[in-house]
Amino acid sequence: MFGQMWAYRVMIGGLVRRELRARYVGSVLGMLWTILSPLCLLLVYVVVFSTILQVRFTTEGGNLSFALYLLAGLLPWLAFQEGIIKATTAIIDNAGIVKATHFPAVVLVVSSVLATCVTLIVSLLLLVIALLLMGYGFWWHLAYLPVLILLQGILALGIGLVTVSFHTLIRDTLPVLQMFFMMWFYLTPIIYPLTYVPERWAVAFSWNPATSFIMAYRMVLLEGKIPSGAEILPSCAWALVLFWFGRTVFARVEPIFADVV
Repeated sequence: MFGQMWAYRVMIGGLVRRELRARYVGSVLGMLWTILSPLCLLLVYVVVFSTILQVRFTTEGGNLSFALYLLAGLLPWLAFQEGIIKATTAIIDNAGIVKATHFPAVVLVVSSVLATCVTLIVSLLLLVIALLLMGYGFWWHLAYLPVLILLQGILALGIGLVTVSFHTLIRDTLPVLQMFFMMWFYLTPIIYPLTYVPERWAVAFSWNPATSFIMAYRMVLLEGKIPSGAEILPSCAWALVLFWFGRTVFARVEPIFADVV
């Protein structure tokens, strides 16, 4: 599969550019929506948790610290979720290409995930600029962000290869996946710290595939720390296992894509 990705790298790049153009064509603000949409969601959570419920996850910094805490988790999560959903519909959305041409269908899935990685990079860049203007001086730790984006991309691709295989055959896969994401969101420490999870559930939560990379983003962006191998191990393990599993499932289903789309 890696050989196919490399051989069709030019095509993948073209598909990524096409998807980004299609996403923002006619838009006045363009890629600024990559940060504006999470900010709107962030505002709702800040008002509900910090103002109405008066929940405090930090002892200092007030609503601003809570807002940054949420944003540092929301940005990667939303990109992760979007990448998997886009990958899930990649074959159906490009049915004409799949039927008319002969090329590895995996490039459609890869390009969908890469497009969301590009939007994540833009949103993280804007967040980093804001943090630096606010006095967060974690310069050299930011070099770890590409590692986290790569890890997140591999994890999303692995899951996406499984879901696109099922969705191409069974169209109920997408709504089921969307419902699953609603549950997964609240089972991941995005709007609350992992320390708030009861001790009997802490180990299970820590092995949630999304937990360690979400926490790693926060460590790099807000604490100026590089996550240790043990802290990032769960996401790395899940990424490798799910990528292998996704590649296996996709390879079995790919030969019949043109017949079922």
